[in-house]
Order: sequence, then C-alpha cells, then structure tokens
Amino acid sequence: MATVKNVLDRRKDHQIADGRYALVLRISHQTKTRDIPFDVHLKENQFDPITGKVTGIPNSVRQTKRTQKLLSEVDLWIDENAEMIKLWPIEKLKLEIERQFFNKQSALSMLGFGGRYLYRLATEGRYSTASSYEDALKAFIKYRMRLGGKPDDETIKTLYNKKDNQGEGFEILPEYKKYDMAIKAIDAEFMKDFKAYMTRRYKSRNTVGIYLRSLNAILNDAGQSFPELKDHTPLAGVKKASYENAPNPLTPDEINIIRKLDLKPDSPDFHARNFFLFMFNNMGMNFYDMALIKVMQFDGERIKYFRKKTMYEGDFFSIKQSSESLAIINTYNKDKKKPEDYLFPILPIDTPPHRMHRVKNDKIKWFNKRMNLIAQQTGIAKTITSYSARDTWTNIGLDMGIDIRQISSALGHSNVSVTDKHYGKIIIEKILDEVNEKITYLK
Repeated sequence: MATVKNVLDRRKDHQIADGRYALVLRISHQTKTRDIPFDVHLKENQFDPITGKVTGIPNSVRQTKRTQKLLSEVDLWIDENAEMIKLWPIEKLKLEIERQFFNKQSALSMLGFGGRYLYRLATEGRYSTASSYEDALKAFIKYRMRLGGKPDDETIKTLYNKKDNQGEGFEILPEYKKYDMAIKAIDAEFMKDFKAYMTRRYKSRNTVGIYLRSLNAILNDAGQSFPELKDHTPLAGVKKASYENAPNPLTPDEINIIRKLDLKPDSPDFHARNFFLFMFNNMGMNFYDMALIKVMQFDGERIKYFRKKTMYEGDFFSIKQSSESLAIINTYNKDKKKPEDYLFPILPIDTPPHRMHRVKNDKIKWFNKRMNLIAQQTGIAKTITSYSARDTWTNIGLDMGIDIRQISSALGHSNVSVTDKHYGKIIIEKILDEVNEKITYLK
C-alpha cells in the first residue's frame, strides 16, 4: 500500500548553500519513493520528523499547519482510493497528488508530457517513432521561439536530457523550458496558426501533416492520462491530411541501363547499384529490411524475413533468389561471415538499438545520393530514391496485367485499398489510356 510522510530531503546534491534541506512529502509505493517539495528549506534542528513541527523560521506555526494538513489530506485520499492506487505506477501517483493537492501543472505542459511520452516509446524500443515525435515537438518549440521574437532557424539536436531520469520521463533541457506551454493554454486558434507557420516553413506538405498527427497522438495520450484534459482537443478541427508522393518509377529499359553500367568494383556506386537491384529483384524490398537481413536468413536459395514495418502483423516473406541476386549475395557473403552477421555491409553490427534509426536514415541519404549520381551518369532524368525499386517493381507488374491483389500481397499491404491509395493514380491512368485508345481508334 502507498504511504506518505513529511521528511527533509537530505541528499547532498539537494542541499542548498547555507546547509538547509528541502522539506518534502515523500511517497512510498511498490518499493519506490518519490518526493514533492513544499518550497520550505530547513536545518536539521528546525524540523521534528515525529511530530512534523517546524521551528526557527518566520511563520513556523503556519508552515507546520500547512504541511501537516496536506499530509493528512493526501493520506486520507490514498486510504479512500487504495484499490485503484495499488494498480498505478508511482509516477502516476505522484502526478495525481501534485495535481490534486499541490496545484502543480508542470507535467501537463507540451514538453513536460511529451518527455514522458517519448520516454515510454524509447522504453518499448520504438526509437524511430520517438524520434519522429520529438521532431514534431521541435517544430512546436521553434514556433514558440518565433512568437517570442527569437530566430527559429537554429538546429535543435534534442529537447531533453535522456540520460538521467527516474522512470518519470525525459527531463526538458533548461534552454527550452521557457518556450514550453501548458496544454490547457493550447487552443484551436493557436494550432491553426501553428499549421500556417509550418506550411510556410517546410517544403513538403507531408511534413506538416506528420507533425500535426504526432502532436495529436501526444495530446490524446495526455487526455487519457488526466481527467481535466479528456475533452481538450485543440487539433480536432485542424486538417492533418497526408499526401501521397506521386510514384516516379523507372522503365524496364532504364533498369537495364543501370544493370549494364560499367562501375569500378567495390566503389560506392557499385555497392549502391547492387543494393538497388537486390531490392528490385525481391519484390521491391524496403531498404531497411534489406539492411537488416542476416546471413542465417539466406539458405542458399531463398531469403526469409519479416517486413520490419508490419512485422507485428506477421508479414513474413520467403523469396527465391534470381541469378542476379545470387551473384550480388555472393559478392558480400564470401568472407566466412557468422550466421548473426548482416548479409550486406550497410549497418554496423554493433549499432545500439537507440542509435539504429539515426544510422538507418544516414545510410538512406547515402544511398539516395549515390543512385542519383548513377542517374546522372546514365542520362536518366528521374530522381531515384530508396522507394524507386518498390515503385518500379509495382508499376512493371501492373503493366504486365498482374492482379492488384497479388501486387498488394507482395508489397505487404494490409489490404488492396492501401495499394490503391499509393498507386491508384497510375492504375486509373492506365485504364483511361486504354479506354481512350479504344474510343478514338480509327481503322
């Protein structure tokens, strides 16, 4: 059962210059403790831990009554709600006591609660999602900086101290605390202005939608955690649409030009070309999925893997390798690699999980750069990215008349509507071309 008592916080690093200690309400719950300060600092002889009496300071009688009254109220509340509280983690108990009895709202700020949310994602190993959500919070803070008359073009590496925490969430860095904002103070008008700011600032329309949806997820979680925020939905009336980037697939002839390009073995372009062709030959495999393939997943004939993006949905693939893909694999699988080694030299094997998404993004940027240099060498007037192999494989399949349901299954889409959303324009274009040709055909 949770318990509370008034004590002096005698930790050395919490002692102030004149030797006084903070008087705190100490919460004990599930073998853990947390402190809530009373904003009173005392010397050891100025506080009786048994009676709770404060002496030797101005208004000591009033301070004794105030701190003892709060202790009694919290203790009674814990007793009355014991069945519910026993299921709570101590962090939630502390926040609820702060909210109800100390009138503290710090954890209900955008960055404050955002730090808790990001910590939870990181603890679950969802580092890429946490990074994306922090990018949205960075955009929010840059807008606040702009409103305060400060330049908003500085690079924000991180908003939080992610090393020192007690399971309560990431701590906001001091330089960004002044730009934080209480969630209750964020209304629909503010968010509409924020959206307009992002629309002007970012080139991609998708960036705006991604950031708004990320912030909405944080706000929704805050609403589920705190009753006073349950109906506070400042983004409810703000459009958060996503826009599909029009696929720009290569033609079979362009693929063959890339295949036949004479490249120096072991050069950056040589490796990039190999990776591109391997992805194309494996049903438009995602770049990150390719990078994660380990030697043990290749049995000499087939590559077997779970698609990273949808692995929790059981998206398992077993793909027979073409002669070209086997030659590419043999280029990298000839140095007596261990079964747990990566098949391709893309990701360092010792990359820690919390760094993986950053390393992945850097490798994708490298790949995109090299492939566009190859496009320039071959005279292909198209932008080639890590998605191009996937788009090209799909487009060629549709051109061949392969059923869209089979295409959808090969891409790992949950249903055909997802495929239609991504490639619907191409499909409609092909249908209309055929219809127009039939109607206008003259013998």
